[in-house]
Amino acid sequence: MSKLKKIGVYLGIFFVGMIGLIILVYCAEDLRGRAAWKNFKKEWEAKGEVFDYKQIVPKEIPSEKNFAHIQLLKPLQHQWSEDLTEATPVDQKSFDKAANLLKLDSNLNTKIDNWKFGQSVDLKPWQKLFREQEGWPHPEEAGEPAADILMALGKHKATMAELTQAAKDRPLCRFDIKYEAHFAALLPHLSPIRNFTKNYALRSLAHLANDDLEAALADVRMGLFLTESIREEPLLISQLVRIACLNMTLQPVWEGLKEKKWNTEQLTAIEKQLAAIDFFKGYEISIIGEREMANLAIDQMAINPKVFNEMVEGEADKIGLAPEGWLRHNQKRLNEMHLKFSQRIVDPKARRIHPDIAWAFNKELDARTKRKFPIYDMFSSMLLPAIDKVAIKIGSAQTAVDHARIACLTEAHHLEHKNYPTKLADLKQALPLDPYSGKPYIYKVDQEGRYQLYGIGWNQKDDGGGGMDITPSIDPQDGDLVWSYSSLH
Repeated sequence: MSKLKKIGVYLGIFFVGMIGLIILVYCAEDLRGRAAWKNFKKEWEAKGEVFDYKQIVPKEIPSEKNFAHIQLLKPLQHQWSEDLTEATPVDQKSFDKAANLLKLDSNLNTKIDNWKFGQSVDLKPWQKLFREQEGWPHPEEAGEPAADILMALGKHKATMAELTQAAKDRPLCRFDIKYEAHFAALLPHLSPIRNFTKNYALRSLAHLANDDLEAALADVRMGLFLTESIREEPLLISQLVRIACLNMTLQPVWEGLKEKKWNTEQLTAIEKQLAAIDFFKGYEISIIGEREMANLAIDQMAINPKVFNEMVEGEADKIGLAPEGWLRHNQKRLNEMHLKFSQRIVDPKARRIHPDIAWAFNKELDARTKRKFPIYDMFSSMLLPAIDKVAIKIGSAQTAVDHARIACLTEAHHLEHKNYPTKLADLKQALPLDPYSGKPYIYKVDQEGRYQLYGIGWNQKDDGGGGMDITPSIDPQDGDLVWSYSSLH
């Protein structure tokens, strides 16, 4: 055999050996990853954990009782491809009409959640907006802002009346979300729900200004219904929209309290409806939902890399060459972060929030993703939400609900006794505790004859009722969570 042939034979043996080694490593990685995920699941299932997206999918509701199935909202439907990677509206024209129903443009001067900073809504910018935008009815000469706003919103009177009646006839709600599509699932109903809530909140404020309290209360109650219409959706974005709806609806509640307009019966109705709102439960199901949507996506990716294409920005084909074990290692690490940290930050049963766990979460995630080769934490960096920011919003929202309830009870006490209680215990009712301290909220009667109510907030310090400033540069982790009738800005 010539020297050249010998070299060729050796090279052939070398390359065959290398290929065999690669296959061996590939298979070993595949087996290791699968075993790691299987053992992890087995360990946590023994502790009572369930790994199945179906556990958090809301139960079906008979169509005739389902608010989501009213004619105004029914067109928000899609046709899906067989592999659930693409969707198109069943009827584009009807879909667009439903998606833009009661759309109400606004700007920085027409915000409807100023109560957080102890500020009433100025209706004049809204009056100006309706006079300047095309399509809104208005008198030839500007009148009282509230009257002009009610005239403008009269454009939607029939639709809003239909929605209000539908809420009475169909008190349950479940939108037809394609949960099987995991992160590709579409949520076209969230924008209309937010639009509806904004209309009801604004109209309630106008009714308050006109001293039409029954009409104002009816719109507040409808706003709270809309807020809770998405409460069981196990997705963070749904819970965040729910918070936005709550903040808008609390504006007329707060203004009615500030101006001492609500009577005892109205205060009781508002407090009762608020008492049923639980954002901690919403956090729990949405965090498990985020975890299980990720698990479903990874399971499907192991079969077809295309389903994950959008999440990895066109790199699915390359990832598809990786052994399934690599996916399973990532899956294990992702679930680890959820089970050890994100699912423990908020404790719904104890009604407590633990910022220290969120800080530990951020520290651990930072350490994992900054390693030289974080190959098993790629999905963690892509799929784990900003947990601390979410928890801050959840804590603020539940605290707001608690404060509004206590404020209603305090005002009812004033109507009966002609003074405010010297301490919350005087209300002689079981009151919610501050979820950040586990103690009663701090209550102080002020020199103006009113009171300030606050919780210690994310920093877990009593800042003496120093609220979060309206300035965007202020860290939302600083300051107390305050309910006050004096401006905090």
